[in-house]
Amino acid sequence: MDQEIKVSQHPLALNSANEPLIGDEIVKKSANSRRRRRGSRRHSSGNSDANETTSDTEKNTQRRQSSQMEEDKDSPAFQSLVDIIHEMKRLPSISISPEKPPTPPESSNSWKRVRRHSEPQHKYKQQQHHHHDFKNSLSTVNEQQHSKHADMTQGKPVFSNSFLALELDDEGENNIDTLVSPLNKQQQRTRSKSVPDAIVPQRRDSLSSTRKVLYPAHLPIEEASVEIRAHTLFSGILRVDLKDSSEANVECEDLDGASIYIFGSRNRNRAFDGDEVAVRLVPVDEMMEEKILKRQRHTRRLSLNSVDTPSNVVCNPGLSSIPENDTNFLDMSNLVISDTSKPKYCGRVVSILERPKKMLFSGTLSLNRPHAKTLDNASREKKDHHGPKIIWFIPADKRLPLVAVPIKHAPTNFIKYHEEYKNRIFIGSIQRWPATSLHPFGIVEKEIGWMGELAVHSAALIADNHIRDMDFSETVQKAAAAVPSDISSEDRKNRRDLTTEDITIFTMGDSDSDLNTAFSVTKTEDGILEIGIHVTDVSNYVRANTPLDREARERSCSVNLVDRKIAILPPLFTESRFSLGIDQERLAFSVLCRFTENGVLLHAWIGKTVIKSKGHVYFPSNQKSTDDLLKADSQTLLKMCQKLQQNRLQKLNGHSLARSFPIFKMADSGYPEEIDRFDGTDHDALIDELLIVANVEVAQKVSSRFPDQALLYRQHAPKLSKLAAIQDYFDNDPLSDSYNGLLKLVSERELSLEKRQALVHIIRQNTPGSIYFSAGAIDIVKFPHAGYGVSLFTVFTEPIHNYASIFVQRQLSEALKGIEQDSDNFDAIDKIARHCNSTNRFKATAEQDSRKLYTAAYIYRQHLDTDQESTHVEAYVMYFGVDSIIVYIPEFDLELPIELNEISIPGGQHEYDSKMNKMHIEWSDGDKQSLKFMSSIELNISVDLKVVRPIFKAEIIKHTE
Repeated sequence: MDQEIKVSQHPLALNSANEPLIGDEIVKKSANSRRRRRGSRRHSSGNSDANETTSDTEKNTQRRQSSQMEEDKDSPAFQSLVDIIHEMKRLPSISISPEKPPTPPESSNSWKRVRRHSEPQHKYKQQQHHHHDFKNSLSTVNEQQHSKHADMTQGKPVFSNSFLALELDDEGENNIDTLVSPLNKQQQRTRSKSVPDAIVPQRRDSLSSTRKVLYPAHLPIEEASVEIRAHTLFSGILRVDLKDSSEANVECEDLDGASIYIFGSRNRNRAFDGDEVAVRLVPVDEMMEEKILKRQRHTRRLSLNSVDTPSNVVCNPGLSSIPENDTNFLDMSNLVISDTSKPKYCGRVVSILERPKKMLFSGTLSLNRPHAKTLDNASREKKDHHGPKIIWFIPADKRLPLVAVPIKHAPTNFIKYHEEYKNRIFIGSIQRWPATSLHPFGIVEKEIGWMGELAVHSAALIADNHIRDMDFSETVQKAAAAVPSDISSEDRKNRRDLTTEDITIFTMGDSDSDLNTAFSVTKTEDGILEIGIHVTDVSNYVRANTPLDREARERSCSVNLVDRKIAILPPLFTESRFSLGIDQERLAFSVLCRFTENGVLLHAWIGKTVIKSKGHVYFPSNQKSTDDLLKADSQTLLKMCQKLQQNRLQKLNGHSLARSFPIFKMADSGYPEEIDRFDGTDHDALIDELLIVANVEVAQKVSSRFPDQALLYRQHAPKLSKLAAIQDYFDNDPLSDSYNGLLKLVSERELSLEKRQALVHIIRQNTPGSIYFSAGAIDIVKFPHAGYGVSLFTVFTEPIHNYASIFVQRQLSEALKGIEQDSDNFDAIDKIARHCNSTNRFKATAEQDSRKLYTAAYIYRQHLDTDQESTHVEAYVMYFGVDSIIVYIPEFDLELPIELNEISIPGGQHEYDSKMNKMHIEWSDGDKQSLKFMSSIELNISVDLKVVRPIFKAEIIKHTE
């Protein structure tokens, strides 16, 4: 009976005649409650007649019901129910004539309800099926009741069940579940929490709304930046392990250069390799325990699959385009993490600070998810019947996840002929990665060609490094054409015209093209030497927030690949406006420095100027110049540069600027036919000494006016701990305690040219890169640039190659006008610095990959022309792994990892001695060979170009005495 009473209290319950209790009948059931709460009650004649004819049994039942309601009068559900009844009485009336059926819920006169924000969508969706059946039965009952009580309802308000008329708004996932009146759709009210789950939607919500959230939401960049400055978060570049994509590290300078270890895709939180991320530290033991548990589950799953599944079933991998379940982790049931193997810091990614605007990558397409379970025939027929909804993009970079591509973006006839596409390379892009999806979603941008074609692989590496290699848009071209090439009288205002002064300005370099810096040499009356550094004023023409500015900012830096150069501005535009050709007037920034004979800077003047070059001096050989005056001036300038270099290296502990790189001689076919090596010396980098001085002076000028917003450039000192192997190689000589000392030891004590090249390569490789930063973002003790040996530095001398220089020129222009910063908000400068750093990293990687690709093409072409299977080279061992070594090949300036297996050591075995840092190899005939740091080995190398990325194959030749 208690149950019956509770059911009868439901506003949508049915009476004994299976009729819904609506309208006045509901009010009758709660009469006593209303009398107590309102103090008075109107009795209808219909109710009085009903009371006179009620039997004794019915009266007893009513008394029991009243007693039960008296006990439950304080129940929140009961009070909420009473409130709903009162609200229903106040709803606008909708008259229904006997001849006309009730208005369906879909009509404009029905009440509509959309999902409330606080109500889970999965619960909202589950009610649909129940509501459909309930609505049909209720409609039948209403029709019967309508015919039975037609006279009673004529002209009186009849309340159809307003709560049943539901509608799902199409505007998105964050809709609010409210009641919407058809008479006034602006009126909205939320449903009482006590209303049962019979209130259900009519339309199905999207399937994604019911998915489990797999990743936490990213913290906004502005909030993350505040926490980074407060040292509650730490930033750095995410590096994903190439062999096991479940492991990643973020090197953080705020933790003294230590790495933050991140395990698992969830803790990586949709960040890609190369992203600059913000990380929140977590207890090391907590993450290590998570790692152990995951490995144990993985081991059990592999065991079950090996026993219960057929041989053609492959277990599901992780997010990476290669399986995360590496063979090194097949037996993890007894895994124990020792204290010595624990990382110092562990963390989780909470925000992505910098990522390329358009995430491009190369790869191949697959109809089925790689490494997924093989379908049986019945499942395959069912799947083929409905057709796939997505295809899979497999990135060439194995550190990237698989990308789901909607079938509408697939190539024509891909479903039918997908096997024919397996040897083609495509470029794709990632559009979004919802927190509810294991994989990101993307599209196929274009097909670039077949594997094995050199131009295709070159285009692929450009995409993988997110470099914008395309023609400049029509908008950018029009904006460039609209910039006047002549210098107007307005441009000359507030500028010093050096063309009218007795100053000889000339350019220097190995060519007379693509020049944006000039020099001048003048002797003052007191014998002081005044040297001028003149840089083209690009900021005067590329104004902020214009199409030219946006294009240059997105590209950020020019890229010099083996087969092409990618500029940040249209080449014709830079050539006609900024190139310092002979006898062409140009707007410039000039830094006039006065030096003593010993290279001590006495004074520097910085200002806007108008200049004109009178000639070009070829450097390092100036024999092509016919002007004796230019020869004399250039020789005076170079002597001053030598003194500046000597002071910087010896007194300021700066680094040598000499560089080595391969030079490719290309054939008409587009393949390299010859590779030469250029080994630079300090003499080749003399001109850079003056540029360093100019950049230091500009940095001081800009930072004095914008102490929190100056865009500066810095570099950390190298960690000698990473060069311990070289220190041991030279028996820990006292000179090995410094960076320059190591370079000196290499040049003086190592007799072999090839070995010197290998040692210098290792030292350069372990030198930290330079990065841009906002002056207000870090402590002043971190401002110095170790490589240049200065405490403050910026880059304003490369405006046609570097967007950062254009921005610094704008800041310099404002500083010269006396403008000071009006805000301490440096988030905008931080954003520019992060973007420039990101593009510079990708530029360096792309240029290195391009040289490696064309070296592979050169070796591959040699095999085709000579019918040789491999090329014989000499290499030097750099690093050791448990099952691998990394060697350096001086002939090609190539660093090559070698896995020790049947291919590299046929029939041989290997063992790594970690204490002695040696690799012992035992050949099939019993001969033994030990490899240590800088051991010379001979290799036979070959190349496979007909893959998504070229592969070097190396075989170690047995050493014979």
